[in-house]
Amino acid sequence: MKKTLTAIFIFAFAFGLGFGLNNVAFSSMGNLKVATVNVPKLLVASKTLKAAQDARDKQTQEMLKWYSTASADIAKQSTAQGKQALVKKYEAQLDVKKKAIKDSYSKKVAEIDAQLNSAITTRAKAMGYDLVFRKESLLFGGTDITTSILPLVK
Repeated sequence: MKKTLTAIFIFAFAFGLGFGLNNVAFSSMGNLKVATVNVPKLLVASKTLKAAQDARDKQTQEMLKWYSTASADIAKQSTAQGKQALVKKYEAQLDVKKKAIKDSYSKKVAEIDAQLNSAITTRAKAMGYDLVFRKESLLFGGTDITTSILPLVK
């Protein structure tokens, strides 16, 4: 009997403690300021992203010129062995070039992402917002602060 009462007391205490903590947590969320940001609009305004895309396009055009030269070089070979050797050589070089373009662009995009996150965080904290969501991920609510972040986008 004593064990049963002790178990009931412990259960009731744990339930009361958990319920009380839960209420405190939810009551503190009542005054949250929520903002939304139109990230695609910020990306369109980013001169850094445009420069990264232009650089990638230029590298792609250079690679296409190189490919034309390589194809012509392979066509000049008179033996099948010579052609196969050049194909292997140029395929390896092509893989290196494609990886370099991809890595360079990915690095620039990661830098742009970090810049945007920093700009959004800085502006949202300065304006007193507790939470910031991407505009497209929030069904309703929140204040759109995109226009106040645009001047911070590089």
